[in-house]
Amino acid sequence: MSQAFAALWASIVRTVVPIIVGAVLGFFASTSIPLDPEFEGLLNTVLTLLLTTAYYVAVRLFETYVSPKIGWLLGWAKSPDSYSAGNASDLQVSKSGIYHVVTEQDPDPNGQQE
Repeated sequence: MSQAFAALWASIVRTVVPIIVGAVLGFFASTSIPLDPEFEGLLNTVLTLLLTTAYYVAVRLFETYVSPKIGWLLGWAKSPDSYSAGNASDLQVSKSGIYHVVTEQDPDPNGQQE
């Protein structure tokens, strides 16, 4: 398996697992709420979206700031950043708020010479 395909597969797994977790949590949360049948589908969809987002953000924050081992909760232990243009440490933000990769030829993210 090539490195690019492995990174692609890891990113797909890390996207699908939180969706599944959010859907299951949304289903169980919506079954305990008595509601008109017309709105059950909408409630389940909204709960799934909110719980999926909360789950993904929480796991990514814990993975980043507590321990990389927590990444297993997304289905893959390591964040698949090997197919990006550079490492996250190479990214800088310009004054306009745009991220870009800093290279040796362009050390200043604002494009200004000192």
